[in-house]
Amino acid sequence: VATIMQATPLNIQFRRVLVGNRWEAWLHLVRRLMEVQLHHQPDQLCWKLTRSGQFTVKSMYIDVINSSVIPSSKHVWKVK
Repeated sequence: VATIMQATPLNIQFRRVLVGNRWEAWLHLVRRLMEVQLHHQPDQLCWKLTRSGQFTVKSMYIDVINSSVIPSSKHVWKVK
């Protein structure tokens, strides 16, 4: 990722031409990616819903309950 992001212009090719909204979305994504600073450190997951950064079912449940958007995934809500 770092190698590709350092190249100017970006060394990325698509099978199909991006036009209209897709082109605008691509440009928006590239602008956002340019703000990301990559470091030579191991990746690390951090769960932002707890102070410890560790995932808990309770933190996820509280976030879903307090959210204005409830996930519609059948896999999440299919309880026996």
